[in-house]
Amino acid sequence: MYDRALQAVAKAALEPEWEAVFEPNSYGFRPGRSCHDAIKQIKICIQNKAKYVLDADIAKCFD
Repeated sequence: MYDRALQAVAKAALEPEWEAVFEPNSYGFRPGRSCHDAIKQIKICIQNKAKYVLDADIAKCFD
């Protein structure tokens, strides 16, 4: 019980300070963020960009 209380105090003290330093598009282990938010952001980022597929056979380059 005592250890959990100390963890909560440390979290309450450190979290606001580090939350201000994190990148705005960081989603891992942050309060109020989930993997669904990350997926949604990826979809928004790639939705309006040109997409290219490069198909190259480079097997003979290493002979």
